[in-house]
Amino acid sequence: MTTAPAVTGKNKLPKYVRQRSWGAYQYKRDVPKHLRVKAGKATVYHALGTTFMEMVKNLPTIDQQVVTYFASLEAENSRTRTLAIVKSHFGEQAAQQLDAGQLNTNLIAGLWDLAGRLEEEVEPDVYSNLLGASVPVEIITLQTAFDLYGAYKDADQDKKLKNALSKVQADLKASIGAVKLKEVALADLRREDALLYRNYLLARISPNSVSRYINVVRAVVNHAIQERGIVAINPFHNLKVKGAGQSAKDRLPLSAEEAEGGLVTMGSQEDHQAIYLTLWDTGARLNEVTGIVVDDIDLQNRSLSIRPNSIRALKTASSERLIPLSSRAVKALTNLCFGKEGDDPVFPRYGRPNGNTAASAAMMKKLRKQITDPKKSLHSLRHKKKDDLRNVGCPEEISKVILGHSSQEAATRYGAGYRLEVLREWMEKSYQ
Repeated sequence: MTTAPAVTGKNKLPKYVRQRSWGAYQYKRDVPKHLRVKAGKATVYHALGTTFMEMVKNLPTIDQQVVTYFASLEAENSRTRTLAIVKSHFGEQAAQQLDAGQLNTNLIAGLWDLAGRLEEEVEPDVYSNLLGASVPVEIITLQTAFDLYGAYKDADQDKKLKNALSKVQADLKASIGAVKLKEVALADLRREDALLYRNYLLARISPNSVSRYINVVRAVVNHAIQERGIVAINPFHNLKVKGAGQSAKDRLPLSAEEAEGGLVTMGSQEDHQAIYLTLWDTGARLNEVTGIVVDDIDLQNRSLSIRPNSIRALKTASSERLIPLSSRAVKALTNLCFGKEGDDPVFPRYGRPNGNTAASAAMMKKLRKQITDPKKSLHSLRHKKKDDLRNVGCPEEISKVILGHSSQEAATRYGAGYRLEVLREWMEKSYQ
């Protein structure tokens, strides 16, 4: 839900709020220029009440409704745009009645009148919907599935994910065609379509890359099936890719000597040293470490909370975790936290979207002076931690918790999880 708009302007009223000459408060907000034809108006108005306290109470709800309305106008679907226009002119109940096909004579007459008034302002499909007092049945397409998945994953706030989803959609369009991507119902897609997509990719990229792209499409379709209750079999499920698996590009773990040598190459830069030590001793992912803020570190308990924040999201739900810190990692991080507020990034140079990419480039340039094997990188520290835990007999489930791997065991999804000291015991055994 959106927060109330900031206080600005005359009489300290919040943004978009004005007081009428008779004392009542009104919400007034201009429709973005590119949406005015779809909305059928240039400005939206809403009553906020006759007293200041009523206005304060109603403003957040009204502002959220308007933001949602603008978002609905962005949709490519004439059905959604028609419902948004009806909601704007006649209210939520009228839009729901139109959507359900349960209209009374007054609403039908109102829609006819609205169609006449907006004939020159709205596109033909919307005009036809209003004149016919009906909207098309919603069809969940593969394109719709990507929209749903992107919204669920907050892709608009994650440039890397947004670009990845766009790339997959472009490949789908090239392989199975725009019609099957944007117009054919998801339930009507067939295994042959999935095979076309797979074979199109195999002709261009490596089998392992093909598997990764197929995994994305499978996740997108599964999300839509579950979210909208679609009765369908995911045609991308269990799609075999010949040659996928181990490859020459797979990362190898660093040896203890290589890890020590890598630390030396970080030189005197405090942030590079602290990032490297934290990666080494926790096995965390680079973006998890570069994106931490001061409040994520508990110096007293010597622990690190890896959780979503304003800097970066996490790869999976299981990535969110509380893990112990080694004494040397605590020392390195303490120096970088000094004098900062709780929501400040620990690593200012890299505490930003895609900051992990910049950190990787800078640190790998140093690491390559010591380690030239292309199959070994900063991520190899994570593989090293996995091996170190295994070599000291750490139970697999505890290892998964420490590294933020997902678990398929039902029993592990209940309760509060392993105590920090249990994790610390195994972490300390694995330090080398």
